[in-house]
Amino acid sequence: MMMFKEVVLPKPSITDRKVLAWNQNQPEYKDLSSKEQQFYYWVNYSRINPSRFFDSVVVPIVKIYPQLNGANYSSLKQDLEQTPVLPPLALSHSLLRMSDFHAVSITTNDASPSHVSYNGETFDIRFKRFGLNNCGGENISYGAAQTDPLFMLVLLYLDVNVTDLGHRKALLNPSFVTTGIAAANYKNGNVFLVEDFACAQK
Repeated sequence: MMMFKEVVLPKPSITDRKVLAWNQNQPEYKDLSSKEQQFYYWVNYSRINPSRFFDSVVVPIVKIYPQLNGANYSSLKQDLEQTPVLPPLALSHSLLRMSDFHAVSITTNDASPSHVSYNGETFDIRFKRFGLNNCGGENISYGAAQTDPLFMLVLLYLDVNVTDLGHRKALLNPSFVTTGIAAANYKNGNVFLVEDFACAQK
């Protein structure tokens, strides 16, 4: 398990107004917590200009944490440089409810981070139960209470020790058009973050 010193992360000094305006125009944006709003911003920031995300976000963070500079860092550079501009993800009421259910299920029952809810439901079962009927995916992340949402996203992109690069593929999937994000805290303060995705629904 990698250990990371606590530092203030370097971030682009200029807010992308187009991303922020898109996010704020989503009807349920105001219902997101600050951590969820930040995570949502960086997800869409990374999608609308993948190569800029690598240069302005990933590179400075890896300079601080050189232990992240491995094969997955090199492959991420290549993937983000080759990925075209992707549309920002819209918030989905169904996916927001679904991600919140799973995040709360895990944290309130002090369960280990998992794609299986405390009641035994898998992602596929939750997806159907919340009224979704086309392709989708899910990323989960776990960190200390003070973990910056941007750092959680960068770790998902790097997919260290994840051989199929599943988190990265979900974040850059051009078929995904909607998302739901939920961050919930364990009793000890640590955070469990869930992001669900879906294609256009039939």
